[in-house]
Amino acid sequence: MKEIDEILKSEKIYEQHLLANIDYASEMCKWGKIKRIENQFVINLKKGRIISDVMIWHEDGTGTCIEIKTSKNNRNDDLTGLSQLMLYGDVMEKTLTKMPRLVLVLPKIKPELYSVIKRFNLPINLLELTEDKCTYLPNA
Repeated sequence: MKEIDEILKSEKIYEQHLLANIDYASEMCKWGKIKRIENQFVINLKKGRIISDVMIWHEDGTGTCIEIKTSKNNRNDDLTGLSQLMLYGDVMEKTLTKMPRLVLVLPKIKPELYSVIKRFNLPINLLELTEDKCTYLPNA
């Protein structure tokens, strides 16, 4: 796996790192076998569109919607990721007829972020993925 500083230069590079290790992440997180992957998955709306960083369809019929954030210290980035995933979940449940697993991928899981997810029972899972670490905290 690549060095973490190189991976975190941009969300695009971090996304490529995730995609290069997606089978490993899916196995470690127990998401199930992957049927199809689409990065920058677009759903058009009446006004505008939403774009999930990565969308995965699994052989068992479930889906995983992934939002990627690269900041280790920016709380606003984390909160933006949470709100994006809640919107994606709402729209995808209506348009795809099934709620996908919602996953926020970060270089470091912050305890206060996990606390907010647990406290308000948000259907969001956290995945910390670095060059040598894959930590998954499911909540949904």
